[in-house]
Amino acid sequence: MKQNAILAVLEGVLAAGLMTACARTGDDSASNPPRAEKAHRLEVVAHELDSAKGRDLFVSKGCVVCHAVNGVGGKAAPVLDAEIGAPAVDPLDFAARMWLGAPAMIELQSLELGYTIHLTADDLANLAAFAGDVDEQKKLSIEEVPEMVRDSFLDERFWEVEDWDEFLEKGQEGYEPEPPAEEPPAPPEEPEPPNEP
Repeated sequence: MKQNAILAVLEGVLAAGLMTACARTGDDSASNPPRAEKAHRLEVVAHELDSAKGRDLFVSKGCVVCHAVNGVGGKAAPVLDAEIGAPAVDPLDFAARMWLGAPAMIELQSLELGYTIHLTADDLANLAAFAGDVDEQKKLSIEEVPEMVRDSFLDERFWEVEDWDEFLEKGQEGYEPEPPAEEPPAPPEEPEPPNEP
């Protein structure tokens, strides 16, 4: 409930800021008379934060293949253990941090799962709730993860910690992708023989 209240306040502040920014009409000088504009109302959508649903999603969506919680999961990506006494998780901040790691997650999902995971706004809110709920995380056990998924756990780090921090900060790892292979030049065309009469 406390998380829902904090989320509602944060969403209200965000909505107020966006409405203020959208209400500005620009230069009201004589050369630019005010335009008759329809008033717009920004509605904020509140999402229920359900950490139990987030726990289920953590397993069913495959997050557990790369991330570990409560010692359960892969080691390819950061551990997502909640900390006792940590501030409530903000779903928008959680989504923003995921966005920074999106290139890496998309690459790993494509390689390991053969597809990229689709998440709705409610899914993100519930995953954020799970990421911040110590008690719900304690309920996650290896038995809850299907054997086929357990066999897919990535047990090696794909990035060193400092590379991962740089990736999260800049949205890219400290390497340059290989340039595309150059195609060999086409052989020169032989000139056509002149037409003789």
